Parts: sequence; C-alpha cells; structure tokens
Amino acid sequence: MRTTKLALSAIGLCASIAQANELLDNFSVDFNAHLNMAAGDSSLKDTAALATHAHDPNDHFTLQGIELSASARYGQHLQGFISGLGFYNENNEFDGEIEEVFAKFVELPGGFEARGGRMLARVGSQNNQHMHSWDFVDANLITTRFLGDEGLISEGGELSWWLPFEHKSLFSVGYSNALAHGHGHSEEEEGHDEHDEEEGHDDEHEEHIEGENALLQDEIINFRLKGIYQFNDFRSLTYGASYLTGKNGFKERGHVIGTDFTYLWRENGFEPKGNHVRAIIEPIYRTFDFKSDDGDVKGSASEWGIHSSVGYGFLDDWELGARYDYTQGVDEPIEGLGRRHRTSLALTRGFDLSEIFKGHARLQYNYDRLEESQSENSIWLQVQLDLGKGGEIR
Repeated sequence: MRTTKLALSAIGLCASIAQANELLDNFSVDFNAHLNMAAGDSSLKDTAALATHAHDPNDHFTLQGIELSASARYGQHLQGFISGLGFYNENNEFDGEIEEVFAKFVELPGGFEARGGRMLARVGSQNNQHMHSWDFVDANLITTRFLGDEGLISEGGELSWWLPFEHKSLFSVGYSNALAHGHGHSEEEEGHDEHDEEEGHDDEHEEHIEGENALLQDEIINFRLKGIYQFNDFRSLTYGASYLTGKNGFKERGHVIGTDFTYLWRENGFEPKGNHVRAIIEPIYRTFDFKSDDGDVKGSASEWGIHSSVGYGFLDDWELGARYDYTQGVDEPIEGLGRRHRTSLALTRGFDLSEIFKGHARLQYNYDRLEESQSENSIWLQVQLDLGKGGEIR
C-alpha cells in the first residue's frame, strides 16, 4: 500500500513538473530600459515655459525619463505589457508613474485583437510612441495641444480588426477615460492663485476659462484606421485617420479629428543600415463646447494645427531632421491656447555598442514664435541609452 502511494505521489510530481515545463515553454518575457537626458538653454528666462510635453526639456539639465518596460507573451493569443517612467518634473523634483499596463489578446477569430488597461491611445503619428521612439528631443506641438501634456493615456478597452486588404491595415475602436495626471501646478502658479483669492478677485475668476479644460477627459470614444502600403521593398506609405469624441474638462462635448501620412524610402529596403528619407504630414482639427464655473459665460470654439517633418539618414548612423509645427490658437474668453509656430533642426548620431546596447546623441535647435510676435530660441543636446532587444507590445 505504501509503495502504491509513493508511486502515485511520484507520478503526480512528474506530471506537475511536466505541466510547469509546458507553461514555461509557452511563456516568454522581454525587458527593455531607456535613459533620456537633455542639456541646453533658451533665450527665455523661464525655459520651462517653452515646454509643452511633461517630458520635454524644462531646465538647463533635464532627466527626461528612465523607462523600464516588460513585454510578456503566453501561448499564441495572450500578451501583456507594463512600462514605468521616472523623471524630473517642472519643479525639478523626481517623479514617477506607471505609463502603461495592459493585457492584449491577439490572433482571435476573424482577424480581431483586443487590449484592456492603461494604454497610450492609438491617435495620430506620435501619441502611441514612447519617448525613446521620438524623432526629435521634444514632442510635436499638436500632440500636447490636442491630446494632453503627456498625450492621451487611456484607461479602458480597445477592439481592433485587421482588415482583409492586400496591404496591412488595422481599424480600432476604444472606450475609455483619460488618465488624470497628478503633476499639478508649480509652486509659483499656486502662489499666484492664492494671492488672487486673498485680493478678492472673484469677478475675474468667474470669467476665467482655462483652455486646458478643452482636453477630452471622460467617456472618450476613439476610432483609428492605420495602414501601410508597401510600393516595393524600398518605398512605403503609412496612412492614418483618427476621430475622438467625449466629455472635456468643462463637462461639455468635444471632438478631435486628424489624419497623418508618413512616406519612407530606404536604400537597402528591409535590410539594416543605408540611407533613408522619412517625411510626415499630419493636420488635426477640434471643436469643443465650454462654459465658466458659474455658467454665465459659455459657447463653442474650434482650432486646427499641423505637424510636418522630414528626416534624411546618411552614412548609416546619421540623420538630419527638420520639423515645422503650428497651432492656430483660440481667442478670448479662452485663456492659455495661444497661436504658436515652432521650427526645429536636429542632427542625430546613432550608435550600436552591441546587440542589446544602443543609443544616440542628438543636437537640436528650436525657433518658437509665440503670440504677439514673441520669438524665442533654444538649443538642446540629448543623450539616449537603450538596453534590450526592443520589440515592445503595442
């Protein structure tokens, strides 16, 4: 009897080990780490005032981000992704956040896939990219103006369908709320608000309408179509169209619509290295309803913007980039949504130290033209270090 129990126990142990091995065989995880640092100066005393994205350079030295991420895959259908980010905020304090954490089901019947959790929403050419994938030191103007100071980070669900076209194309629809960031206002801004209250400027505050509230926040429905048309091994066109609607910070309805086109030519086709040309054009438009806190001032407003850039890669590891961004701005009574132009020139030198250790150094000049013909200049040197094999789950 004892021998039988021992035999059954041994069989059970072997079965558990085999099952564990099978689980491990079907499971894999890839880790990646990225470090972004920038140093520079501007003609504006308050350099941070030129930054629009939460991770744009905002001081003479900026730790833009230490990003740690993991991409997990189990079997044929289940994937997961998590990304954490540490950085210096506008008050030169170290801050951190979980930027993305979601589960994804792929290769479902009918060509469908689904994501759920916290995600960089599929909107435009840049919003779904992490900072280490940017072509310039800072974010383009339209991402921050129309989507938020960290872009649009959604908390919700998304269903996508690989369309039955000859070329690769994906249609996605999502429902979510925007992540509420806790970076807050600077001490100077908070002190200014307290001073106004002490002085009794109640009438001014009743008519004060902050443009930041035009951003979509709740009950956001997001549609996105993205496709890649491969002319041949050397030339391709990536096209996209996005539409969002939901409640903004005024608790009113807002709408955002945009398109984007990216042309890419690679001298060596699908092979690495070689010269390349990349050109992007991306117009965007929004309309939104607004009202003051007391409801006495209300109405509708609209604005448009455009992002355009071109990059020329040469000598395998060098790229010369140029960018022009424009946001139309919104007139009174909306505040904080002024017209703005930005022209940028960037020279990037990439380097591959090993299969898993890469990076780049980038020198960039910005010319900003703000409202009332105010012109500002800034120059930045960015160093980025990448550890890992890439291949993040998107």
